[in-house]
Amino acid sequence: MQIEHSDGKNSKFLFNEFEAVPKEMRKNKSSELFTLWFASNLTIGDFAIGFIPVLLGLSLKMALFSMVLGSVMGSLLVAFMSKTGTLTGLPQMILGRRAFGKNFGIFMTGLQWMNTLGWLTVNLILASFAFSLAFHIPYYEISILVIGIVIFFISNSGRKAISIFEKSMSVVLGILFAIIILDAGFHIGQIYSYKPIYFGFGVAFGITLATSFSYLMSWGPYAADYSRYNKTKNAFIYTFSGGLIATVWAEIAGVFIAIMSLNPSGNPASDLSHVFGSYGILGLITIFLGGIAADALNLYSNSISLKSTGLKIQRIYSVVFGIAIAVVLSIVLYTRFYSFYEDFLYLLDYWITPWLGIMLADFFIVNRFRDFNIRSVAGFNIPGIMAYFIALLASIPFMDPGIIYEGIISKLYLGGVDISYYISFLLALILYPVITKVINRGTIQRHVK
Repeated sequence: MQIEHSDGKNSKFLFNEFEAVPKEMRKNKSSELFTLWFASNLTIGDFAIGFIPVLLGLSLKMALFSMVLGSVMGSLLVAFMSKTGTLTGLPQMILGRRAFGKNFGIFMTGLQWMNTLGWLTVNLILASFAFSLAFHIPYYEISILVIGIVIFFISNSGRKAISIFEKSMSVVLGILFAIIILDAGFHIGQIYSYKPIYFGFGVAFGITLATSFSYLMSWGPYAADYSRYNKTKNAFIYTFSGGLIATVWAEIAGVFIAIMSLNPSGNPASDLSHVFGSYGILGLITIFLGGIAADALNLYSNSISLKSTGLKIQRIYSVVFGIAIAVVLSIVLYTRFYSFYEDFLYLLDYWITPWLGIMLADFFIVNRFRDFNIRSVAGFNIPGIMAYFIALLASIPFMDPGIIYEGIISKLYLGGVDISYYISFLLALILYPVITKVINRGTIQRHVK
């Protein structure tokens, strides 16, 4: 598919939507990235994370510390990925082909398609909870279908329409979440009287840290999809601050509402409605609008990921395909949402974090901002693939995704805390430049001989 753009001087450019946006067309103000990531993270997904430490019995101070720390780490990774988009003009998964090669890059793109589909489903379920309660709809299935249609029309409208929508949502959601926080301020005594079970570092802290980190970090494979039309200046800081402020804000609101509900039900929408009483409609509107704001990005990147695999399909059909599957999954999974949500977040970390480590090493260390032509990329880049699997395999003993598997180090020495994602990220970041250097040196020596 070819896209036509004008530079404002009567000249026009034609380029393939999966090739680099020409430098002269990367003119969007970087400030729009703030509102885009602010609105897409001031959502029910982040709000729901705030319920996790309360359900686990973690102290208020440690809950806030773990969520802020996880959010800072996740925001940094997304901001670095956003920077790559402004410098190359390429979509994120296409950009990943240099580090892994075209063929293996397509495989990773398939994983990203499943990632976006999972998040699309998560936010669709949460938004439907709120929509059903707000408008007294007896069947969640109807709410899921209605919201799915709304998300489809926004995402199918394209990148510019999504940016305008997110800008408006940043104002609306900002006001609504401010009301939630202000209302919690009137119940500060109840919040401080909260009696936790765990006060320090441990399993509850580790799970809260992981879920908070995972939520923000998971935007990494999307970031360049939205920054490729933007100016480079301040893109990093706008992406970082937009995601971080929104996520921490929403998670703190979730913690407060979970405590004020006295006995969290596991459904954040119903708990918010219960706490707000007659004003519960405001909280519910916040939740389903936030879900739509996040899923507008999820569905757009889902369609880009599907097309980036090389599948010859018009984008409208890839959008229809993505939302149709998400609607079906939402109807099947909404009755056991929290178990699905926690497991999904953990499994999400496993493939993304080493991928992010290699992406950062490729762009900022190995190739140091060098441009490349995606048409000349080889089928497989051995250093990237080797570093990825070594890092992933080395992290297995540190994994602990619940009943699925218990890593020996996590079980015996860490009390069940899963730190595998941090291990795989750091190993991939270090190994990729080292393996690249070793292989390149060996190649040069063979040519000399």
